Amino acid sequence: MAPTTSDGKLAPAEVPSGFERRPSRLPLLLLGSIVFGAFFAVAFTMFTRSVVYYLTPTEVVATPGEHVRISGTVVPGSIVTSVTEGTVSFEVTDETTTVPILFEGPAPDTLKDRAEAVAEGALGLDGIFHADKLFARCSSKFEAKTTAGG
Repeated sequence: MAPTTSDGKLAPAEVPSGFERRPSRLPLLLLGSIVFGAFFAVAFTMFTRSVVYYLTPTEVVATPGEHVRISGTVVPGSIVTSVTEGTVSFEVTDETTTVPILFEGPAPDTLKDRAEAVAEGALGLDGIFHADKLFARCSSKFEAKTTAGG
């Protein structure tokens, strides 16, 4: 028969020395799993939102009306700035297809002939890419100055 206390309840069984019951690790493991899962979800979301895909002019022509980013080389002599309308227009190419771009706003200082331009917007039914945002990438070529006479 099991030992009882004076009020009739069962007395706790004595545990031999060295055999104490450890607290359960299950709540700690569950909490750790939840924290890790939340961290992974946030990191994955941030990564997918920060990855930006650029389409070439050839790819943009195949997806009219879709809001995308286009990247291409500015066609020499195609940059036209209209101060009265507040627009800048130019053409970009990937050596296969040329797409005209129209941007309402000031042109970046780095927008030059043969520079890499990136525009965000959509290709309209009129065949013109209407840009909401416009960036001009700086070339990453750095050349050392040479002095005359050597």
